[in-house]
Amino acid sequence: MSRYAAYIDESGNHDLGTGKNGASKYFLILAVVVEQTKVPALKAAIEEIKSEFFGLGEMKSSRVTEDRRIRVLKALDPLDFRFYAVAVDKARLHRDSGLTYKKSFIKFTNGRLCNALFQQLPELTVYADGHGGNEFIQSFKRYIETNHVPDLFSRPQLEIVDSKSQILVQLADFLVGTTAKVYEEKVTVESRKVFLEFLAKKRIRIDEWPPRFEAPQSAGIDANDQDRRVREISSHTAAAFLTAYADTADPELQIQHTVLSYLLFRAQLPAEEDFISTQELVDHLHAYGFLEVNKHYLRSNVISKLRDRDVIIASSPKGYKIPSSYADIVGFAELVDGIVLPLLQRLKRANQIFDLGSAGQVNFLEEERFRKLRQMLDLDAIS
Repeated sequence: MSRYAAYIDESGNHDLGTGKNGASKYFLILAVVVEQTKVPALKAAIEEIKSEFFGLGEMKSSRVTEDRRIRVLKALDPLDFRFYAVAVDKARLHRDSGLTYKKSFIKFTNGRLCNALFQQLPELTVYADGHGGNEFIQSFKRYIETNHVPDLFSRPQLEIVDSKSQILVQLADFLVGTTAKVYEEKVTVESRKVFLEFLAKKRIRIDEWPPRFEAPQSAGIDANDQDRRVREISSHTAAAFLTAYADTADPELQIQHTVLSYLLFRAQLPAEEDFISTQELVDHLHAYGFLEVNKHYLRSNVISKLRDRDVIIASSPKGYKIPSSYADIVGFAELVDGIVLPLLQRLKRANQIFDLGSAGQVNFLEEERFRKLRQMLDLDAIS
């Protein structure tokens, strides 16, 4: 028996002519990911929610009012599950990329979903609704059989099921429909905020293709030009990294990509001004399968190295965030000022004490490796 189960469903159509009547702007695939040991309890909980809100019918996203959708999301909120999704913006696909052809488009989305799921969760069984000869699912099955041959350590499986008898595929249907409401902008501003907050809590990751990283929106109506420039510059640095390493196979870069993607997603939420704690970021990485990451690793191998690659991340005693205002940058500078300058002053004073106490025989800062330190200690600001 595999360790994890993934229940998938899709939203939108494969037609890239988004201007046509009834055509979706996005094609989305969503996988609800659950440990096999937790599946029975989750099924029982979803059955109760279905009975309350959908009666004897399927738990389907279509034809659900915004008010009822919000009530269902509140009922789902405490349950133990996460999801991974792929969102393809059809209007932004290059017309010369080959993806304008239906078979190429389906194969491409097959690959993005497969690679993400089976690279991180090799012990995985995928359950998908094949009712009605679903073209995407049938293609997905062929893709797995061709590209993911089982071996001793990796045994991906796909089971075609009927959503009427598989309640967790129905959950995937409801979630991908909710996600589509946000991407297709077919929801009120108030409901969109509720949907986004729920999706942010339950998502492992939403991979957008082509990569698109928007500047965080200001929570206030009086944002000045400095705040706008800070948001734009900070988002640009994050976008550059995320685009460059979207398909990296390097485990360390994958971890950095996952953290930065989460920080930027949180920055885009309405009125999202809070810093994200170190523990929350570690928990997010654990949920994505990076179980070896601890707080020290996050600080030294993730945040620090992202900054070394020119990604702007503000920090405070409360955690980290993508800067969305001038005040965020000032606060970061104050944090550094409060830590670094006192340390340099104390180091300089210790050097003076040893220099005098040893009659010039002990002056450790004269070592060549501390040349840059000596230059900083000579600044008037810390003399």
